[in-house]
Amino acid sequence: MSWQEEQQEEIEIIRERKITVKLSDADCDRLAKKCGEYGLTIGELIENFVGDLVDGTYSNGSDERMYAQQWFERCWFGMFPKPTLLNHLLSEGYEPQHFLDALNNIETAKRDIKRSQKDIAEPTDEWKNIYHNKYNGDFTSYEIVHTYSSLEEFIEHEKECLESYKDDLREWTEERDMMLENWNSSNADLEEALEEQKNMDEEIERIKKWVTDRNLIFNHK
Repeated sequence: MSWQEEQQEEIEIIRERKITVKLSDADCDRLAKKCGEYGLTIGELIENFVGDLVDGTYSNGSDERMYAQQWFERCWFGMFPKPTLLNHLLSEGYEPQHFLDALNNIETAKRDIKRSQKDIAEPTDEWKNIYHNKYNGDFTSYEIVHTYSSLEEFIEHEKECLESYKDDLREWTEERDMMLENWNSSNADLEEALEEQKNMDEEIERIKKWVTDRNLIFNHK
């Protein structure tokens, strides 16, 4: 796809976005006056600056992009970026939402494994109350029938599910570890490990906030 075709695709989905900023009344007045002096709305000024800063759908030119980037890099957040997990994921090309999905899927797999192991080791009569719809040949009607004919059949099915859950846990753990690679090493010392977990909780909350903010911009109508 050519640059012109990519730009046209981006142009077609341009729409209003809602972004909240914190400004003093004095700065609001200064901003309005600055824009008024040059015949711009506040929105147009922000649109142009963002376009230059991120080499966006529209840009005012290479010099403007260079100076916008220099401004960003000279600010405190550009000069000393924190080595956060969010920074790591984005720098490595990973989707932060995918990392959160991996964490959720790991916890789900762990719960499924624990439940399945208990059902195998300490089965109850609940299997007798599990039903499914049995359709006729052309799927025009069905009858409700017991899923399992015996406890042995139920346990055998749970054993198959248990292996599937273990595969899921292994797959998502590998996915998570791949995204974490080269970011931070685990600590053997218990106290350090507990502190690391606290730090990880903070990192995860930062990622969740970033994902929420990003989604708000995309989904605002």
